[in-house]
Amino acid sequence: MTIVQEAYEREWSVRSDQNPFAEAMPEAEAPSATADRVASFSESSTPFAETTGGMLSETESDRLLAQAFAELRDEAFDEAIAFLTEETEQAVADRFTDESPSSSAERERYAEAQLSSVRFEAQQYLESLEAGLGGKDIESLTDEQLDEVLDRLDPQSGELTPAGEEFIGSLVRKAKKVVKFVAKTAKNVGKAVGKVASAVLGPILKKLRGLINPLLKRVLSIAIGRLPAPLQPAARALAARITSEASEDEGYLYEGMLYEGALSPTNLTDVETLAESFDAALAEAMTDDTAGEFVGESYEERDGESGADGRELERLAEARGVLIDRLRTAGDEEDPAPAIEQFVPALLGTLRIGINLVGRPKVVHFLAGYLGQQIKRWVGPNLSGPLSNAIVDTGLRLIALEAEKDATETRTDEAAPIALASVVEDTVRRLAENENYILENEDLMQLAAANAFGEAVASHFPQRFVRPALRQAPSIGGTFIAHRPRSVRTYRKYSRTPEVELTAQIADALPTFGGSTVGAVLRAAGATFPIRARMHIYQAAVGTTLPRMIRVDRANGGGRVRAASSQVHPLTPQAAGLLLREPKLGVAIAPAYLRSRNRIAVGQRFYLFEPIGAAGALALSGATNAVAARLTPSRAWTVVNLRRSKITVGLYLSEADAQAAAEGIRQGRGSTALLQALTSVYKAAAQPTAAAPNGHLRIVREDSEDHEEFAPASPALPPATTAVLRRQLDAWVLPALAAWARDNGEAFARAAAHPDPGVTVRIRLTSVPGLDAIAVSTGGTSAAAAKNALRGTPTISISVTSGRLRK
Repeated sequence: MTIVQEAYEREWSVRSDQNPFAEAMPEAEAPSATADRVASFSESSTPFAETTGGMLSETESDRLLAQAFAELRDEAFDEAIAFLTEETEQAVADRFTDESPSSSAERERYAEAQLSSVRFEAQQYLESLEAGLGGKDIESLTDEQLDEVLDRLDPQSGELTPAGEEFIGSLVRKAKKVVKFVAKTAKNVGKAVGKVASAVLGPILKKLRGLINPLLKRVLSIAIGRLPAPLQPAARALAARITSEASEDEGYLYEGMLYEGALSPTNLTDVETLAESFDAALAEAMTDDTAGEFVGESYEERDGESGADGRELERLAEARGVLIDRLRTAGDEEDPAPAIEQFVPALLGTLRIGINLVGRPKVVHFLAGYLGQQIKRWVGPNLSGPLSNAIVDTGLRLIALEAEKDATETRTDEAAPIALASVVEDTVRRLAENENYILENEDLMQLAAANAFGEAVASHFPQRFVRPALRQAPSIGGTFIAHRPRSVRTYRKYSRTPEVELTAQIADALPTFGGSTVGAVLRAAGATFPIRARMHIYQAAVGTTLPRMIRVDRANGGGRVRAASSQVHPLTPQAAGLLLREPKLGVAIAPAYLRSRNRIAVGQRFYLFEPIGAAGALALSGATNAVAARLTPSRAWTVVNLRRSKITVGLYLSEADAQAAAEGIRQGRGSTALLQALTSVYKAAAQPTAAAPNGHLRIVREDSEDHEEFAPASPALPPATTAVLRRQLDAWVLPALAAWARDNGEAFARAAAHPDPGVTVRIRLTSVPGLDAIAVSTGGTSAAAAKNALRGTPTISISVTSGRLRK
């Protein structure tokens, strides 16, 4: 007797209302006695309708490491890597019409050629910087003198692409930070004998040079659809360590990587993780006394790449294609379980949560048998027809299901097999999201499998085949259809594009990435409300990136407007409820996947507005980073430095908001218009969101006041203490802003007139009373004690600059 048969020999009765299928469905042949026992579980749990680590103690080494990491973190570097990745991906896409596994070698060679000039320029600059600083007593130089020396070593402008130039520029800024940090540290620790800083700097710059090639290799991998390992496996754990904050509520460690929530990221290494791991590796080199010991050793040999080749997405694409073909050519009585069981390992190899099922052959075998029995009624030439026709009726003719031979050809005969393959893939992924104790208990595991299958069917089957209680959007009547299912990077799109009326009130109530709102993003793009728009809805699959998904979709008839990924928003239940009155169409997601468009999860859903009529002129193209920068919404952030008793508040006004405030100043409404703009941004950022539960208030222990919030960790203060600090901060900041706005309207207007998009206003509070007392006892300070400690007035200074200030 097989394992599957043994599993189903046990009696396991489930209420009939757990059946996800509708009643009217194709009839299959009478089952055998064994199949009867399998069906007793399967039928009762089918989704179809009835019509068919802990905190580490802080040491001096940790403190220095934290300072180095904080100094290196630079949003401009993250954006430069993202831009370089997108540009490389676009160049490859323009050269190759498809992204099939068979073209992998050619795509890799072409991407390598695209990045070769960037690699050459980066290495040339770092070599010249090392040679130019060799022998110099840099710790004896003043800050101004050191700046002059470094500026003289800036690279000459080469013939690079826009993304290449931006990357080299951000690398130059990072290299200068390294030099200044080493010089400053040497001075602070009193090492005044000999050329200490210069002696240490050489090995560190060699390490920086050694990191460039691994970094660009991973940029290449992401651009062509591979899953590269991070530069430093423990980068996320290091980030938690140097903030001295526990992160157990956000994720767990696996092979040195800290992951947030029981979900798989679509890509193991995204551009932000890549930038963060680069900085972590460099920070360790800057603060490690043994940094020079491995300089002669190739860092590529030490970075952990040997364990995997990154081709998991290619193997998954091939396995998915095989599964689709086998489902399409199967006979009416053929059991699809063996084909499913062969597909599952390829899928698990791409999922971080796949570790829950890897090494559990009994569970995988059970799942294949269960899914095979469940979908058998839809497999075969006489059984798949109704399903294929229904999928076409949901809107397939409008959005075209791409076939491997011809991306424009509509293959209705593949509609059912592709839908079934999507159901299998989603079911396995959803089951793998369960905790180990679920998978170790047969009854709980069977129930989890039934629930996962029901959710997958509700997503990928036309609603008339789905039990009413499971239907996700009955008023719309669409279904998610896999696009380019044989491609290395597939994605799913909803077959309907509902029209919505978007008011300012609704837009401002819709959260988007980074703690901003849809309203703020649209205003930065030049929108005026109300907006009538078509709503395109997507779901991420393994390997999906937002820039590629949107570019491919819009290029293949997805709409008349070429949209930027900056205009894509997470479709949460709240957003789906407000926009469509169908909250089940949205997906609840962990905060980690709401902080940035560069880090998303498998199964996460998104939406994009395509304005109708005159509003269609809305600036959504975002073809370059320069344009994207002008579309960046207003934002604010607060960094509280407990050790230094400093607080820095940054207010960035988007180009649209800055120009509106400047126009008010020119019209004579001066301080009122400016104060209104500044306080609106400040108060909006103070509100807690899923992406920023502390209202963009970050507690640190080091000098990080000039850095925006990158990846906020758990709060270092009790919530009640944080609330008291926030209220007292309002009492200090808002009156200071009011006084500053009365006298500095012209300075703001001049900053707004600068070519750089937007304006940044920074409020710096020094000698903040009470912060030192809070820092001594962060775990036990009561709200009342904090309120008493925070009495008094700090020293406050305010500055204004054009654009988003870069260090």
